[in-house]
Amino acid sequence: MQRILIVAHASPYGTEKLFNSLRIALALKDQDEQAIDLKLFLMSDAVFGALKNQTTPDLSYNLQQMFEILLAQQVPILSCKTCAQARGVTAEMMIDGAHIGTLQDLTRWTLAADKVMHI
Repeated sequence: MQRILIVAHASPYGTEKLFNSLRIALALKDQDEQAIDLKLFLMSDAVFGALKNQTTPDLSYNLQQMFEILLAQQVPILSCKTCAQARGVTAEMMIDGAHIGTLQDLTRWTLAADKVMHI
């Protein structure tokens, strides 16, 4: 089993970087060639992507829905505690299943990963 960590930094709707990192994550989980142990860590403005109650009438995608699919596929999602606090994001504001994490969590995930993608 391959262990992959995606560390996302980009704002949720200002660019398509977070959207594309979630597309990659979904594609990794959907492929059948080999088992993937995938983890997702959100830093900087990416922490806004895991907020609940998103409404995106002008876009063809909704990040909340993409996160919820990954959570249903047992992908752990953590948001950087320092980044979340600096932006006023609390655990109560996040979608069910996503959590606040620490740099120690990121460090453990990084050391355990076979591949780390920073997007």
